[in-house]
Amino acid sequence: MIEIIKKGFMTLPVTAKRHFLEKFGVSTGGPMDFIRYTLANRLVGNPGDACALEAAFFLPGLRFTDCRAFAVVGEVDALTVLHHGQKQSLPANQTLFVEPGDELLSCPISGGMRAYLAVSGGIQLSTLRPQPLAEGERLVLLPGMLPAPRRLKKAPIPVPTGEAVLRVISGTQAEHFSENGRKTFYGEEYCYTPQSDRMGIRFSGPAISFAEGYDGNILSEGTMMGDIQVPTSGQPILLMAGCQTSGGYAKIAHVIMADLPVAAQLKPGDRVRFREVSVFEAQAILHRLIRELDERV
Repeated sequence: MIEIIKKGFMTLPVTAKRHFLEKFGVSTGGPMDFIRYTLANRLVGNPGDACALEAAFFLPGLRFTDCRAFAVVGEVDALTVLHHGQKQSLPANQTLFVEPGDELLSCPISGGMRAYLAVSGGIQLSTLRPQPLAEGERLVLLPGMLPAPRRLKKAPIPVPTGEAVLRVISGTQAEHFSENGRKTFYGEEYCYTPQSDRMGIRFSGPAISFAEGYDGNILSEGTMMGDIQVPTSGQPILLMAGCQTSGGYAKIAHVIMADLPVAAQLKPGDRVRFREVSVFEAQAILHRLIRELDERV
């Protein structure tokens, strides 16, 4: 087991996306940043869908009850492990080993919003909708072999440093927006607002105008992570990992899968611009990213 000593700001157990439950209103879920989640699991020898911890702003403080390997992938300057009462400073982005009673001390995430902590064997996830961790809670770990130590050969894709460009393909209701509205969306800058969460990122900026006869409302239809909805206010909302399974707002664009990890690392106050690419380009970018992912560990 691992015991939660300090919960951090918002720490969630996350696993690979759920499929085929959307018809029951259950979101696909999964990690916000699939790149760092995948790399953390690879460093400890876990399968790609193993449950790991997603931490926002601060890593949690943990106590281990048996010998395990763990890895933290994210922008963390230094990890501190309490081993036999002595503090040890250890690097992130590589395999680390602990013994029963060892503690990982809570620390801030220095760049981006999220980091991922994987433990060899993986965490046993008991519910479809995990709640944020609470202090004193214990998480059951699945059996797992201790892996050979590994480290990232390359750093994960850079986190935004106050601004980012998100590449998109045209949305299913792009024709619901006026020519000026589309120019505004692609030509202006938008700001990440504090009213954002795992369901969606709310941006503020110049209002996006609709074509004559449209106001942003549509008959509800299926939605997915990456969709950019525009309600009557004209302010875009980027749907993320915890988004609803259907929605009734027009979708002007869809963020390509390769750029969703960038969106996951945005913080309140960060500025973004949207740039349109073709479906062919989006597929080529994703294939290149996956190839590079295989080269990182």
